[in-house]
Amino acid sequence: MKIRYGILFALALISLLSGPYLRPAFAQTAKEPTGLKNVTLWLNPEYDDPRFLMMLEGKIAASEVPAEVRFLVPEAAFMFSAGAKDATGKYTGGPPKRVPSNVPGWDEISYTLKTDTFRVEYYDPIIASQPDKKISYDFRWLYPISDLRVIVMEPRKSSAFAVTPAGRTGTDSEGFNVHSYSYRDLAVNAPPLHFDISYTRSDTRPSLGKTGAGGSGGSSSPSLMIGLVVGLLLAGALVWFLKPRNPAYARKSAARSPQAGAAPARRAPRGRLCKRCGKPIEGTPKFCPHCGAKTG
Repeated sequence: MKIRYGILFALALISLLSGPYLRPAFAQTAKEPTGLKNVTLWLNPEYDDPRFLMMLEGKIAASEVPAEVRFLVPEAAFMFSAGAKDATGKYTGGPPKRVPSNVPGWDEISYTLKTDTFRVEYYDPIIASQPDKKISYDFRWLYPISDLRVIVMEPRKSSAFAVTPAGRTGTDSEGFNVHSYSYRDLAVNAPPLHFDISYTRSDTRPSLGKTGAGGSGGSSSPSLMIGLVVGLLLAGALVWFLKPRNPAYARKSAARSPQAGAAPARRAPRGRLCKRCGKPIEGTPKFCPHCGAKTG
């Protein structure tokens, strides 16, 4: 009994250590970065979703990871992902913390960055009117940005596309017409970057011809997977340990089972065969009932 409860206690302790309760006590304290660098902002209307897609990527400056990062997003924005990018180009992350900010119409998101590269994506239902589209977008930031590149994409099958301020036109790797901008040394207290976009497009499908993700993006949290596995193991252990043991039932089962080494049952003797006709003879008659031959 003591061994059983000892194992139960150990499993419960492992489950707690793999969960979110004790992990902060062992985790390294995350500090905020002093600035951002190598930042790229993509503004993509009707790219893989009928809404407006904003993607932001860059590196933190003068800070070690893990780092606590914060960004401003519109109140109506649907978060797709907020995470990190590793050296192989793989993105990891999940839904960030989200609270109202002190800027009207904007929320503040925050999460722990485990590499020096951040990535934030959201969809915004900001596109107004049909088929003549209009978008009025502000980009706001919470850290000094040493260098920023902005890329505004023209949706496919659109016409009369215009963006203010005017940027440098070109084509990206996917064949989209784009307008690009470069900024340097953006201070925290600087006014937001404002873009007015307009175009005509009657096709209601996004440029890539498919609907974007409807749920929150990012890869599954490893700690969640570990917690599920440990929980299943713990549940199985509880069922096994709490299963009733009945010695009397075990003894009765043993009594009903055949004993080893018991002599096999004797078979009934088979009848004799007539030496002349070969037919079976029941009992011990002196003559065969079939052919009359003497049996003795």
